[in-house]
Amino acid sequence: MELKLSDKNFDDFVGARFVSSNFLQSSVWQEFLRVQNKNFWQLVVSRQNEVVATCLLYENRLPYGKSYLFAPKGPIISDKINDNEKKEALSLILSKVRDVTIETKKYQEIFFKLEPEEKFFLVDELKKAPDIHPRDTLVLDIDQDEKEMLGQMHQKTRYNIALARRRGVEVVFSDKDEDIKYFLELVKKTAQRNEISIHDDKYYTLLWQTLRKKGAGTLALAKVKGKVVAANIIVRFGQATTYLHGASDYYMRKYMAPHLLQWESIKQAKSLGYKIYDFWGIAPEDGSKPKWEGISRFKKGFGGRVIKSAGTYEMVYDKNWYAIYKIVKKIFR
Repeated sequence: MELKLSDKNFDDFVGARFVSSNFLQSSVWQEFLRVQNKNFWQLVVSRQNEVVATCLLYENRLPYGKSYLFAPKGPIISDKINDNEKKEALSLILSKVRDVTIETKKYQEIFFKLEPEEKFFLVDELKKAPDIHPRDTLVLDIDQDEKEMLGQMHQKTRYNIALARRRGVEVVFSDKDEDIKYFLELVKKTAQRNEISIHDDKYYTLLWQTLRKKGAGTLALAKVKGKVVAANIIVRFGQATTYLHGASDYYMRKYMAPHLLQWESIKQAKSLGYKIYDFWGIAPEDGSKPKWEGISRFKKGFGGRVIKSAGTYEMVYDKNWYAIYKIVKKIFR
């Protein structure tokens, strides 16, 4: 196997089969990293001129000229090679990552953080770390008719969808730059109510602008009497549409707008030819994310199947600085 640095588009490889959140390894995410002024690299592993793995990683800067590297939901490794070959591909990526970044003379890396799809091809150098993105997700197969999908739902979910309609909730899909303001207003309220951390306005605005530019998403808005009471950022890539970020007005909860918003988003994805609706993340079974229980119940009400991944792992380059990083992070947390 051979590894090289590339600036080509490997969306066909990344999107050829469904891997939850694989848009984070796509050209869409490269563009998002670019507009954030992030340093990033695209590594490609090939065998006899055939691509067998790709890995998009980027640099997160820390004080004192330090940084760490992160491959969100990556690397993506072909399912056409055997387990030993998968392990070989991952080992090759791990052995070359720091060489590639050092050659470009960026910040000194302390560690490399990655989110491999499966556990069985992990190598000894990798150690489990707290998860960055959701380890488990819920996906709904939408290459079936609407009656079948409705039949899989929890009775309460179907009732709430119908209730939202009776109470006059209207769902629209926007591709307007300025409409991100509705999401920004609602997400702050949602974060405060649920005591969760969120990104700043610039992050969501740049994300929305990137999705619009790449034709890779939509903004789903639920309105009551002309007022936006719920908003979701939807990503489209490969075979899947992903519900990435959502927010709603708690004081308008009697209208059940988020239920209808999800259902109309599912129907739109189906009409556009997508095969999967990815709800993005649910609480893991180990109870490590208690604040996710409510949103997980909401998502599971739509039916679907659970997909588990390996979670986040780290490869440490500098143990002393890594220990300092962990202490500082714990203090700020």
